[in-house]
Amino acid sequence: MLNLLPAFLAAVAIGTPVAFAVGAVAVGYILISGQVPLSVIPTVIFGGMDSFPLLAIPFFIMAGDLASRCGVMPLMVELAKVIIGPVRGSLAYVNIASSMMFGGVTGVAVADTAAVGGTLIPAMTKDGYTRGFSAAVTAASSVMGAIIPPSVGMLIIAYIYGGGLSVTKLFLYGATPGLLIGFVMMGYVALVAKRRNFPGGDAERSLKTIMQAFWPALPGLGLPVVVLGGIIGGIFTPTEAGAVAVAYALALGVAFYRNVGPRAIGQSLLFSAKTSAVVFLLLGTAKLVAFLLVINLVPQQIGMWLQSFIGTREGFLLMVVLIFLLLGTIMEAVATMIILVPIVAPMAPLFGVEGHHLALVIVMTVQIALITPPMAIGLFIVCPLAGCTVREVSVEVIPFIISILLVVVLVVFVPSVASWLPAVLGY
Repeated sequence: MLNLLPAFLAAVAIGTPVAFAVGAVAVGYILISGQVPLSVIPTVIFGGMDSFPLLAIPFFIMAGDLASRCGVMPLMVELAKVIIGPVRGSLAYVNIASSMMFGGVTGVAVADTAAVGGTLIPAMTKDGYTRGFSAAVTAASSVMGAIIPPSVGMLIIAYIYGGGLSVTKLFLYGATPGLLIGFVMMGYVALVAKRRNFPGGDAERSLKTIMQAFWPALPGLGLPVVVLGGIIGGIFTPTEAGAVAVAYALALGVAFYRNVGPRAIGQSLLFSAKTSAVVFLLLGTAKLVAFLLVINLVPQQIGMWLQSFIGTREGFLLMVVLIFLLLGTIMEAVATMIILVPIVAPMAPLFGVEGHHLALVIVMTVQIALITPPMAIGLFIVCPLAGCTVREVSVEVIPFIISILLVVVLVVFVPSVASWLPAVLGY
């Protein structure tokens, strides 16, 4: 069956949408092998999409989009400015801090890239930062949006993993590493701020100014608190939390800020439907591939083969990181997970890897696809905003990629970095 992998890569290389490429490869194998009847195809594809927990995906996408339309992003930027204060390179720190806060609202890295970039890139270039650096720090810091809970990426991997993963526990696993990525990026900014003569900020830092900026931003910051608090407290499930998040975002826009009307709500519904449709189509066709892999015992065969030269948990995880990194250069993050997780997940017990640990490492690694050319959706979003070329930003983004990988490697070798919070909260 692995002989069909070149056919899939060739289809992707010529521009075939990934969902159709995956489906074509699976159907082609069934036609050639005759292993299962054709009537199985629609049943398995529909089964890959027919899941109550998956309803959380369009809910969280819509909640993040509505929050963006409410105008909470400028309020969070202002709060970050007064917290950072007039230090050298302040707007770069503000960019990273804003991604931390907004990532806890949207749960989608691409949404974070667009929202933060549209607000901060023009301000940074006007202040004297190079266009490439302004674009790079925006695209790279948005990676936290899919790691800091709530996270759409974690909802997806919890489903395609094949059971045994708690979404709540996985959310909690991502909290500390997500914040660590931001702090490591800030460390890089601190190292280069003086050498590159970054300007200082003009915001006065005092308790008074912080509180003045905090109160307007508080309703927006309350969204992740309500969602995670309800999930952890057992008030509602992650799927129900998505619906609560939409209701909260609607209340913000319609009743509190009063800047979201029927037209904006309709646009948000359409955006979340289109975005979710892409994910669900991938889930359906990938379920067919996963079904064929399982009945042919492909994961077990690969796992036993790998055991012959990889003897440790860390070695297996580093191999996973490398594979997902390489495929991420030519494929979008969700597609990469949907295709590879059904192969990798059954191997984890052979190497003593806990499921939530593996899922977190995968989610963190695939987000780097957002900023690694030639795919690099994040770079294509920020380049027009900054008025620079992909080549310029590709050079500037390398240290930030290294920053993310440092945290990934830390999580690989020291799982307690991620697991301490769920343990403290009883998960």
